[in-house]
Amino acid sequence: MNSAPRKWNKATRVYTSSKGRRIVAILCSAVFCLAIAFPVASAFLRIKPEGRLAEAANTPFPAFAWDALSAKATVKALTDGWLDRNFPFRQTLIRWHNYWSASVFGKLSPNSPVLAGKDSWLFLAIDHDDINVLEESRTALTQTQLERLVRVFTERQAWLAGQGIKYLIVVPPNKDSIYPEFLPDSYSKAGGVSRLDQVMEYIAHHTTLDVLDLRPALLAAKKKTRIFCMTDSHWNADGAFAAYQAIISRLVGDFPQLKPMDASSFFQEEYPFPGGDLSFILGLRDVLTENVRVFIPKTPFAARGMSTGIDRPDDFFLPVEASVLEDKSLPKAVFFRDSYFVDILPFLGEHFSRMVSVWVKFDYKDGRSIFDKELVSAEKPDVVVEEIAERFFLHVPASAK
Repeated sequence: MNSAPRKWNKATRVYTSSKGRRIVAILCSAVFCLAIAFPVASAFLRIKPEGRLAEAANTPFPAFAWDALSAKATVKALTDGWLDRNFPFRQTLIRWHNYWSASVFGKLSPNSPVLAGKDSWLFLAIDHDDINVLEESRTALTQTQLERLVRVFTERQAWLAGQGIKYLIVVPPNKDSIYPEFLPDSYSKAGGVSRLDQVMEYIAHHTTLDVLDLRPALLAAKKKTRIFCMTDSHWNADGAFAAYQAIISRLVGDFPQLKPMDASSFFQEEYPFPGGDLSFILGLRDVLTENVRVFIPKTPFAARGMSTGIDRPDDFFLPVEASVLEDKSLPKAVFFRDSYFVDILPFLGEHFSRMVSVWVKFDYKDGRSIFDKELVSAEKPDVVVEEIAERFFLHVPASAK
């Protein structure tokens, strides 16, 4: 059989063969069919590679039965994208994509919640699909938005003041606020005033709120050592300790008996860290790792942890925690906090006769953190500290824009 004649292609200036094109088309089609059939085949063969992503994947498919409720659950799972999130090798493919995107091209998908920065630094870009961390911090708030943002805190301050309770708001900055030099050049801040600068200025001129902006303390600590994790959105132990010292130093004005501990009171040991929350989101926690330092007290802490028996899943991430000291001259405190305080709580416990800590949930649609008046009334503290991360503190819901 004679082969198909070769034809001169003026556009590409090469000879082409219709038979060659058919072979290439057949091969590409075969590879494509194998690719789309492989996940289904692996499911039947029960081939399931290991790998974890920070998402709600691998959830079991609803058990089917011949009734209306089961049929409804099955349809809901399918329409909600169960197959999209749970097909075999999905996590492996995402891991490969993220690894090559970050390490080779230095850029992740525009829709990724994580931004690949310079020198292997990772930054949180989107939180809970509602907060564009990097973009929101670069845009100014309107007068109406400023008034709305501050109003909720002034209301809480007035309620606490009526009971003789000190109120302190603590704002841990975003990682990009402290290390902007590791952001891609395309994220250079436009103008010299950030949204946090704008809010702090408004608070100073229009309210009596006591708000501790932790940026100055952390920027001072940054001159001595690294204070944020490269693979995590949170500060490391050095950053947490600098924040702790700043909090106690601010409270000294109202409670002179308090005195922050010095770093010399601790052994500081460095250990390998299997990647933080940002590398976990990418599925690369075992690949993007770093070393971190921990603070080990030379003298064991005196505060004793205890259960409060309070657990409200709709409002709190964890049951309410408490610690106590025998020194009754020390004040009592209630802390409403988020994940930034995980490393700080052991230090803070050494300064209060009773300290209650609540990891509260944040209402993304309403733009408010939960403030439990019932708990405050039951505890009767001397001070209430509300710690709220910069990205939550400054968030204005779309409905209020």
